[in-house]
Amino acid sequence: MQTVKALRQMRQGLCPKISEEDFELLFRRMSPVQTPYWCCPGSPPELKWRTDFASAALCFQKRTAREIVKGRFQGGKIAYIFADELPRFAALYQSKGGPSQAGTELLEILSREGPMSVRMLKELTGCPVKEITTELHRLQRKFLVFEDQADSEWDRCWYRMEEVFPNLQAEKPEFSKALETVILRFAWLHVVVTLENLTSFYELPARKLQGALRELMEQGTLVPYREGLALAEDLPLLNGPELEPAPGVAVLNRNDFLVRANEYWLKEVYRYPGWEALQYLYIDGAFGGVTVGKFHNGPFEIEDILLHIPPEEWEKRKEEILAAVALENPSVRPRHYCGKPL
Repeated sequence: MQTVKALRQMRQGLCPKISEEDFELLFRRMSPVQTPYWCCPGSPPELKWRTDFASAALCFQKRTAREIVKGRFQGGKIAYIFADELPRFAALYQSKGGPSQAGTELLEILSREGPMSVRMLKELTGCPVKEITTELHRLQRKFLVFEDQADSEWDRCWYRMEEVFPNLQAEKPEFSKALETVILRFAWLHVVVTLENLTSFYELPARKLQGALRELMEQGTLVPYREGLALAEDLPLLNGPELEPAPGVAVLNRNDFLVRANEYWLKEVYRYPGWEALQYLYIDGAFGGVTVGKFHNGPFEIEDILLHIPPEEWEKRKEEILAAVALENPSVRPRHYCGKPL
């Protein structure tokens, strides 16, 4: 599995980091890209630990220009994709059925009055903000409204989707084609893929994912490899001379691509009563630890850094691990390291 670890690092920009020139391709492959876990509302997405430049700043610019757009995917979670991929992700995530009566009324108002913020809709309808927001989110999951997150402001305008992206529905591919595309992207990034990985990341029905995997295997595009499946084109690499993963530590937030793809087992292995898993430590190409504590609006409360690497490595790599945790959490000092006070 050393080659698998090394390929994951290289393909995901963990080592070496990617340049701005390669950013768009990696973002597309990792889409939908969620914002960092527990961040300020209006924060842009970013590819943390994977770029040799400030990816949040670039994402902010692309969001303002509507090159990347906000939507609800993966079970209704907020995430971002490139605007030209809206048809593909609508094919995957557009919820069924027409709008409710309240939703229809909001759509009629937006058609008549033009783009409006929640505050403006409240003044016009007299409905509570919570009710309006809930209905807008339902319409967003149906790809009937577009939330223009041009900056980090709270009072954002909502548009009818067809006003901003008039060809969206006409350009939607078949569900099966859209699904095959994202699975092949995922397989390239994760190298070895399982049904559990895909279900964890995309939050689509397991039976549909399983059917797509079966079809890709029948085509010969995916082939069995160890405990999962790999791209047939990767077999020469996987069966060739072993590649060594690069040493290093990355502290990944809970919305990171790798964390979301492996969340189904991470939340079971890294369970500590009384504390929450804040971030996961990716050490030498594999998950090997966790920061635990409490989430806060502001600096998190980091109670401990707990490792799942050989105990003889704990002290040897202490300064390296503490430096990586400090880079992700510059305003707070952990209280403990492997159970011992700092």
